[in-house]
Amino acid sequence: MNRRLLIFVLVMIAVMACGNACAQTVAPIYGQVISQTRGAVSGITVSLVHPTLGRSTPVFTDSQGHYFFANVPSQGTYYVEAYWGSKLLYRGTVNYSGGSVSYNIPLP
Repeated sequence: MNRRLLIFVLVMIAVMACGNACAQTVAPIYGQVISQTRGAVSGITVSLVHPTLGRSTPVFTDSQGHYFFANVPSQGTYYVEAYWGSKLLYRGTVNYSGGSVSYNIPLP
């Protein structure tokens, strides 16, 4: 009987630990690409780069220059890169702590 109780308690502890870990939410990084001379810029390729996880699947800015990365998985520093074709236009850093982050990309 004691062995069954011990197994039950260990299973409950594991379930509660997983519940806390699984309850952590991931949130987006989003923003707008804005040129000082042209305003919002559509068609820009934007990527997130994490030093450990690597490069995200790139997204493209919409007609208003907005981009959106849903469910960013890990906290820490990300690099935000903006490209026109293969030409790097901008690289900045975002310190991501798990909440929604708005990050606008300035272009000349």
